[in-house]
Amino acid sequence: MAAYQTIYSDRPAKGLHGASANEEIKNDISRTIENAAGVRFGEPVMRGAGDHGVIPFAAGGKFVGIAKLNPAVPAAAAGSTLVDGYPQYFTAAIRERGQMYVQVGAPVVDGDPVYYITATNKYTNAAGTGIVGPFANVFFDTTGAADDIVEISIKNRSA
Repeated sequence: MAAYQTIYSDRPAKGLHGASANEEIKNDISRTIENAAGVRFGEPVMRGAGDHGVIPFAAGGKFVGIAKLNPAVPAAAAGSTLVDGYPQYFTAAIRERGQMYVQVGAPVVDGDPVYYITATNKYTNAAGTGIVGPFANVFFDTTGAADDIVEISIKNRSA
């Protein structure tokens, strides 16, 4: 006999890493992924070399926005190991302004600055090794513990 689900949580998930948090003022732009490794959903991006191109954010780069979760993107492009992201040359949806859900790698508090942990694709509120940021005009909009899904505000609020 086939197994079936018998355990349900008492509430649905709060959100998903890289998903829109609500419908406040927002601006999403389309940009081409330039780097061979692609860009993961929820990863911050900066200007690339070509017109309308982006690459993963690195120290000293010009922050453009954060790659939005898009279930229409294939799970893995042919010849790629990228899962849950945009492959090279794909047109990506980038949240340039608005509210997003992200997963944090450490406890954060509403109003904290936003930094990105490159190795884990999570966010935090302090600088460190392998961490880029802070991003100008980007703040945590909710409080959370390590591994929680929290809301960030991109250019919508001040701390």
